[in-house]
Amino acid sequence: MEWRHRSDTEAFDSRQQSDSKTRTRLQSSGAGAPTARHISAIVLAIALAALLWLPGCTAVATDGMDGFPSNTTAAEASSHLTFRTDEKLQQHFEKHGWETGCATAEEYLAAANAVIADPASLHKLQAEDGDDLYFLERTGEFVVVSPAGYIRTYYLTDRDYFDRQ
Repeated sequence: MEWRHRSDTEAFDSRQQSDSKTRTRLQSSGAGAPTARHISAIVLAIALAALLWLPGCTAVATDGMDGFPSNTTAAEASSHLTFRTDEKLQQHFEKHGWETGCATAEEYLAAANAVIADPASLHKLQAEDGDDLYFLERTGEFVVVSPAGYIRTYYLTDRDYFDRQ
């Protein structure tokens, strides 16, 4: 057998044929460039993952029966707090509902209760007027509960604000 060096043209032709065969195999196996369906699935997966990290209503996983997170205890669920009046709930929902991701006043109320019931929430008593303050650091959710046991407000803020209260 005689060995010889291939010319540049022969080497190029050989690589082209090999690339062509690889492309054909990838196309027939469904691999290769992502299709619109692949891209849509990826975008949907990213969007769903992002929703899990958003604060407020979008982060509250409920069991579908009472609006409470499925991991709350019976004691926490029985301490479902409300605003003093339906009008106050509606006013606060109209003011802060958009920022918490809540579509309804009922979702807003359930999300505030979820912060209160969450064991990860920081809690302190405000010396000035005796309000209970709850802050969920991972989402920035903040709830104020009056000494009489009514929710005063629920909105997003930062740890520095909670510490200053």
